[in-house]
Amino acid sequence: MEEARFDWQWPRDGLFMDCFIHEIMNYRYHWHQDQYELNVLLHGSQEFCVDRSNVLLQEDDVILIPPGSGHASFAQQANTRAMVLHFSASAFRPFVKKSTRYLFPDCVSTAQTRNSPQFRQVRFLITQIFEAAYRQSPYSQLRAKANLELLLATLCESFHPQAVQISQEDSFHQETLSRIIQYIENHYSEKITLEDIAAFSQYNRTYVSTLFKSTVGVNFYEYLTRLRFQQALYELASTKKTLTDIALDNGFSDLKSFNKIFREAIGRSPSEYRAQLSPDRVILEKEARRYVLQDDPLIQRKLKEYDSIQ
Repeated sequence: MEEARFDWQWPRDGLFMDCFIHEIMNYRYHWHQDQYELNVLLHGSQEFCVDRSNVLLQEDDVILIPPGSGHASFAQQANTRAMVLHFSASAFRPFVKKSTRYLFPDCVSTAQTRNSPQFRQVRFLITQIFEAAYRQSPYSQLRAKANLELLLATLCESFHPQAVQISQEDSFHQETLSRIIQYIENHYSEKITLEDIAAFSQYNRTYVSTLFKSTVGVNFYEYLTRLRFQQALYELASTKKTLTDIALDNGFSDLKSFNKIFREAIGRSPSEYRAQLSPDRVILEKEARRYVLQDDPLIQRKLKEYDSIQ
């Protein structure tokens, strides 16, 4: 049986969407520059960290992650599974002003709100998208897009979107930024500064700082810390290196600063996190996920439950 993951693209609309169901394992810290992530917890207990804020999700909880927000999740028990939908930020383009993006800070459920009509509607619509994919009919893509549009309307009508300004740089600036980001990704483990980036790009420090913040959404040092933290988190789970070696090998000045950043992001120390890791719930490949099969009984039961909003 095939894995529960699908994707669609509508190039004329500048729109894409992918969805999947996976088992939550060890932390995978990442961010999506131009897409939203909608997470529905199907079973278990999931610790979700978003921009250094921690949320504990229980079965049926929903959270929407905006573009550019660093996030990671960790299963607090075995067999924790989530349904995830990614869709492009351009989906809201017809409804927002140029250089503006919607944030949805209210779209995270709690024990008091998870069974409210708006969250039940969100679960219903994401289920409809999955079921459109399951059918694999000539009209599956049409049905999936229609339900995505209904989902967008629900988010806008029920979760009080906040419009924020974003930068729209020209192609020349985008090319400059791409070269800068590639340089950072190649040298994040070294001691690099904003002055180094300015020298590399042959622009002054102020221009580089402004371009980076306005286009990426975070400043240079926050982005550098994200890259370092991402790799360090992976090495904690996949290697037996000492904490000091992991810190130094990934550009942190010392173990103390690594501990501080780790605790701010995850709410615990690196050693405490490592002690929590269970060998059977660790994915060693950096970008891998453990997808759930389409005919999994638990998944079929939850989708059937969400299929009705009454």
